[in-house]
Amino acid sequence: MSRLFARAPFLIAPLLVLSAVFAPGVALSAEAPLTRARVAELARASPASRVAAAEVAVARAAAGASGALSLENPVLAGAGGVRLNPDGSKPVAATASLAWPIDLGGQRGARVGAAEAELRAAESAAEDSRRRLVLAALLQHALVLRDARQVELARARLALGERLLAAAERRRKAGEAPEVDVAVASLQRGRDAAAEAASMGARDADLAALLAMLGLPPAAEPVRVEGPLVAPDEPPALAALLDGLERRTDLRAAAASIDAARARSAREQTARWPTVNLTAQYERDDGANIGMLGLAVPLPLLNANRSGAATAAAEVDVAVARAAAARAAAAGHAQELHARYAATRRALEALTPGAALSERAAALAARGYELGENDLPSVLLVRREALEAQAALLDAEYAHAAAKIELLVAAGRVPR
Repeated sequence: MSRLFARAPFLIAPLLVLSAVFAPGVALSAEAPLTRARVAELARASPASRVAAAEVAVARAAAGASGALSLENPVLAGAGGVRLNPDGSKPVAATASLAWPIDLGGQRGARVGAAEAELRAAESAAEDSRRRLVLAALLQHALVLRDARQVELARARLALGERLLAAAERRRKAGEAPEVDVAVASLQRGRDAAAEAASMGARDADLAALLAMLGLPPAAEPVRVEGPLVAPDEPPALAALLDGLERRTDLRAAAASIDAARARSAREQTARWPTVNLTAQYERDDGANIGMLGLAVPLPLLNANRSGAATAAAEVDVAVARAAAARAAAAGHAQELHARYAATRRALEALTPGAALSERAAALAARGYELGENDLPSVLLVRREALEAQAALLDAEYAHAAAKIELLVAAGRVPR
């Protein structure tokens, strides 16, 4: 028994570890934090991404079934009866025939080619859909990071407001400040508390939207969202971005759509050929066995699939026009993203030096009021200017972060 108690610590520790690992209802906050890399990974496996994969599976199934010898099935026919001869005899008569369809003009190959082209188009469209999902998730992740920063600023403002309220009450009791200072400081403190509550609500709402976007269940505990607001990656130059336009997923999807439209047009062209039926017939008539072979050839006079061929040819022109429009839009989008990125970077560089100065000015003004060197209106004026400077800096940083994320994803990269 003493040996068992002596070994108890070595037995309990592994059990505690296993219970922590396999306990039901483990909170999401205990898992890996939501960094940009994890958000991109989860976005690729999100429910919306699975919808795109399911659509590809539909095209893959159609491609797998396109290799049938013919779209028409063989026809087996039979008939039987009694033959009434002039002499009064009634021999049994029966007929059985089999018609086997044979496609002409390369219809089977055209069907297979069209199905495979549509599969490639579906795969390209799914890849572009996943890129858009990753971009939306990364932008939502940046929004949550911005919200967290706003909560921190709101809490700092509330702490400063409480500090001013305490100083006003202390100075009023000492007869150094009027009653109006306490009233104004109380109003300011109430606005600061409301701003903190609003910022926390916005953060929680945006976080819930991010979790839903990634297909994660609502978390009972706060989820850790980590990473710098502005990604450290350097985006490509505009010339490199324009040279790599053909590698964009939307342009690859447009090119695959042209190939699929051309393959469908070729399929409709071959559909103008008739399907020949090879027939074999056996007949039993008046004790005689009769066998025949023949061909049933439809004459494409009334309907030679002219409507399908013309429509498919027009769809090729539509696909080509859409691809040209997509390429022009992609070039303009690349220039737009690069211009926005450069502008937001300049704005952020212009506002960054004043961040520490605004915080220091607000703290010095509050300290001066506590020492009786400043009056409350001047302190609130300095505080307002400091808060506006901090808010402008955060807005500029978020705008720059969003522009950089869009630029990197457009270049086929996932920001860190």
